[in-house]
Amino acid sequence: MTRAKIKNRIYVSAVLVAIGVFLPLTSLPVYGDVTYNGVAEFESYVVVALAILGPLLIVLNRAKLILVSSGGIWLTLLFPSIQEFLAPEGSSFLGDLANSAASVMQDFAADLFLNIAEFSWGGFVFLLGLLVYTMMTVLLFLKGR
Repeated sequence: MTRAKIKNRIYVSAVLVAIGVFLPLTSLPVYGDVTYNGVAEFESYVVVALAILGPLLIVLNRAKLILVSSGGIWLTLLFPSIQEFLAPEGSSFLGDLANSAASVMQDFAADLFLNIAEFSWGGFVFLLGLLVYTMMTVLLFLKGR
């Protein structure tokens, strides 16, 4: 695959990721459609910024740093699960206090990408964009070496 095709796929998949954050990922019986932006607003803007960073790095001829973008997106999406793994529930008084103060939507955000059983159409758009974006950024990084 040529560098031009890889770059074009990065541009398209970055748009899919940025838009997919605002599309319905899944549907809950009582709550209705759930978007990543509706569950984790700040994190969704971080994901959009990192998705835009990839094409920006290509335009600025800094493609060697492109893995920062895709790695940052994955780290942002998986951070709640990583944090829970490193500091399990009930490990301290502060942990118990923080867990009791968390809302239902924050708990849902922590397990969002690991526990979705049924994606809505927006979830497929987001997931497809994320997977293609990750693969293409890795390919571009390897081609640049």
